[in-house]
Amino acid sequence: MDITAEKLTAKLKEIHPEIDAYCLGLKVRFDKDKRAWIATFRKGDHTLETHMEEQDVENCMNNVQCVYVGVQLGQFVKNYCEGGQECKR
Repeated sequence: MDITAEKLTAKLKEIHPEIDAYCLGLKVRFDKDKRAWIATFRKGDHTLETHMEEQDVENCMNNVQCVYVGVQLGQFVKNYCEGGQECKR
């Protein structure tokens, strides 16, 4: 599968509407040395960087499962958005 940063960003936003709902910044890139995709979420002074293995990303893009990023993103939203003032809608 031909995965690009743009396609992966769109997929992440599709399955995690809180990215747009809380106006989180999202940057996705492929790290050739680590052979993994890196997703960086930002809101104000807070940043979360998470690594996604190629196989996990392929599974996600093929609608098999997208669990790992959801767990990481969920924790970020819980810490900085739902319980604080950082992500007021």
